[in-house]
Parts: sequence; C-alpha cells; structure tokens
Amino acid sequence: MRVALLGFGPHPWPSVERTRRFYERALSARFTLEVVEEGAPVPEGVDAVLSFSGRRGWEERPRVPVPFLFAMHGGPILEQEALTSRLGTLARSDVLLVNCTSDIAIFREVFAGETPHLCHLPLPGNAALFHPREKAECRELLGIESHELVVGFVGRLVPQKNAHRFLRMLAELRRRLHPRRVAGVVIGNYWVDYPVLSYTPDYPGEIARLISGLQLTDDVFYFPANLEDEDLASAYAAMDVLIHPTHSIDENFGYVPVEAMACGVPVVGAAYGGLKDTVVPGETGDLMPTWVTRSGLRSDFLRGVDAAERLLTDVALRQRFSEAAVRRALSHYNEETCARVLCDAVEGAVKARREGPSRPLVLAPRPPMPEPSGLLPPLPTPWEFYAREVRHYASCSVPVPGPRSRLSLAAPLTEESPGLWRLEDAAWPARFRLDAAGQALAERCREPVTVAELEREGLWHRERVEDFLQQGLLLCGD
Repeated sequence: MRVALLGFGPHPWPSVERTRRFYERALSARFTLEVVEEGAPVPEGVDAVLSFSGRRGWEERPRVPVPFLFAMHGGPILEQEALTSRLGTLARSDVLLVNCTSDIAIFREVFAGETPHLCHLPLPGNAALFHPREKAECRELLGIESHELVVGFVGRLVPQKNAHRFLRMLAELRRRLHPRRVAGVVIGNYWVDYPVLSYTPDYPGEIARLISGLQLTDDVFYFPANLEDEDLASAYAAMDVLIHPTHSIDENFGYVPVEAMACGVPVVGAAYGGLKDTVVPGETGDLMPTWVTRSGLRSDFLRGVDAAERLLTDVALRQRFSEAAVRRALSHYNEETCARVLCDAVEGAVKARREGPSRPLVLAPRPPMPEPSGLLPPLPTPWEFYAREVRHYASCSVPVPGPRSRLSLAAPLTEESPGLWRLEDAAWPARFRLDAAGQALAERCREPVTVAELEREGLWHRERVEDFLQQGLLLCGD
C-alpha cells in the first residue's frame, strides 16, 4: 500500500518534530511512503494521502480521489477559523488524527450529524530513555542533593505554560513543609515571541522578579531545554512530583507528563486537554479542575498544592503512584501501541473508500464570537476567539460554591488607580473595577477562606461571589 506524505519536512517546534519522526517510523514499517516535496504533484496511484502540516493537503483534497488523513496537532483550538472553510471538503472516509478526546468533542460539535473518522492517536514515549533511575544519583548529578524533596516543571517558558504558577505553588509547599527543604527544578527555554495570547512580553523579567520576591533563589534550579537526552531523563528521575499547571490553550497531548510517568514520577497537573487522558487522578497523580472564565482559564491550584503535599509527605502513597505511573506509560504510550493506531487508521480509510461512494459531510452553523469582555488587554486575536473551543479542553464549568468550598484570589491584586485592580498573573493579567464591598471581599480572599467563614464574618454575598468566579477574579475548590 502506497501513502503520499504532504507537509512532511522537518518542523521547527521540537514536540511536533518528535511527532513527525514517530509518524515516519510507524508508517514506513507497514506502507511504502512517498514524501511529496513542495510544488511537486501528488503521485498517481497512491492509496492514501497523509497531510502532516500546512495547507497543501486541504488544497489537494478535492482533486485527488483517495482518502486523506490530516494530523490536527493544535489546529482545533488555534486554527478553527481556517478549518471551518476546509472541513466542508471532507467525506466520511477521510480521517482527522487527534491526540486527545477533547478534540473529538470539538469536531462533533463542528459537524451537523456525521463526521469524518475521528482517530484518537496517543503518542509514544521513549521507554529505552525514560525509565526509573536511582534518585540519589540523579540529584547528585543535578547538584540538588542538599534538598530532601524535589518538585519539577518542564516546558516552554511562556506565560500559558504557567511556570510562574509553579513557583507560587513551590513557595507554598516550602512554607507548609518547613524545615524540610523543597527544591524546584525548572527545565525549559523562554520563547519571547510566542504568538498566542501574548499578554506579557517580558516573561523572563517576570520570572526573575517572582523568584526574588518569593525568596526562592536558593531553591530553584534552572536547566535549559537543550539538555542531553540522558540528562533530561535523570532530571525527571530526580523529582518526587512533576507539577504541570498548564494553561496552554492548545495542549492537545503533552509529552512531559508521559515522560515523567515513565520515569516513575507522579504528576499533578491541570485537568486540561491531553492531561485528562494521560494522567489518572488517584492512581498516577492528580488533576486540578480547570474551567473557562470571562478573563481566561482558571484552575483549583490549592487542590494541586494539597495533592503535591500528600505525595511529598506520604512515602508509601508516592511509591504506589510511582509504580502505577510506570505501568500506565508502558501500557498506553509505547511505540507499538501508538503505531498500530496510526497504521490501522490509514488502512481503515482506504478500506472505507473502496467499499463504496464516500458521503459528503455537513458543517453545523458556527455561532458568532462573543464580544470581548474588556477584562484582558486588547489583542488582534482576543481570548474570546478561542473560548468556545477551549471549553471542551477544560474539565468543568465555573464552580458553584457550597458551604465547605474554599475561595481565594486567582492571583495577587495590585491597585492601578482608585477602584481599578490588576491581577498579577502573566498568563491572564485581567483588570477589575471593584467597589468598596468588592474590595473587602477580595481582601478577605487573599488567603483561602471557606464560604462558612465568610458567612460568619458577614462578607458572604452569593451573587457577588458567583460574578467574581465568572469574571475570573476568584478561584473555588472543595
């Protein structure tokens, strides 16, 4: 069987390039591959066409009478407008390759009735590289042997990945666990021109100020993303817990949690996008409920701190989660399993096309984008452009507080002018106008407080609290 590959050149994003190499290994083991160079025609007689990236596949789809498979990557979130004009060319026998179940939910809403084949394709880790290692040796290699406990963050250093939130969680863990020393290992490179929802261009400066302000200078150990593979694996293995509080709106899979689990490291992450598929709460780690507000994403970070504290203080629990994490990484994210899903999708598309005429598909009407709330700084492509699809990546709707719920500010507040307050969050730097009653409530929520406590103190006002939750000023958890 012959498969033509479009948009299959090396990709500048490391995670996408890693995925491309997996596709190449998997497909070449079962099919004859023909990479179509830019400007060259699609070869005659191929059985299927797989479009890995770019527009070329969408342009060729109406002209080439074979099934097409499209690798979606972050497209369902980031390229929704362009996709709307392209998806109408597809037929039932075509395939959309997605890396999380949230993408499937998005596409089921896009089409009115039948959809193309929606293939949930997990991506493999590297079991030969990422596996449990001797923790003490790994910590000595990193120079962090003086710290008893280690939590880690791995990812691009852009605001949406929430390294700044990791630092605040680290500071709280250090406070709770004193006098035991807690190290924070940070691995990643800054991407100063990241094009999506770029509210904070000076993110390196923001991180430096936060480390200094939280007095974390002696507890944060930074390593660039270009570590040698063995050193990266050792860095994972040195951790007791990986904290992955991502608000990256296109986090459709996430290699980092899978790599950490393969190394026997439990993961505490945001319940968002691909993490809802990879991390099993109560088994391989925990997930922080995540929801959509008028000023961006919010998560129950206090729950994340609680979960990390339990894992750091309960050795038996951490060991049980560690063993389960390795089992899950090996059973669900191995090369053979993932390659079988991809290759079976190709064969299934060819078979479906050969069995009879391919039915056209109908798109559902797309609702208009809501007006910007005005809470976030203005951008050419505002938060509201993405919010509808992002709801499928989130794990829940805005929480409704009950008597035992804990409320807290989403981030520290700074008064910019009388009555105008800015949220000190590099990912979601929203501004709120607060009257005297709103300021009093916000001030009380600088530290976590229960609804019952607010009621006793005469500060509870359900309508105001629920409005602040919808706006994104407050967080709520149980």
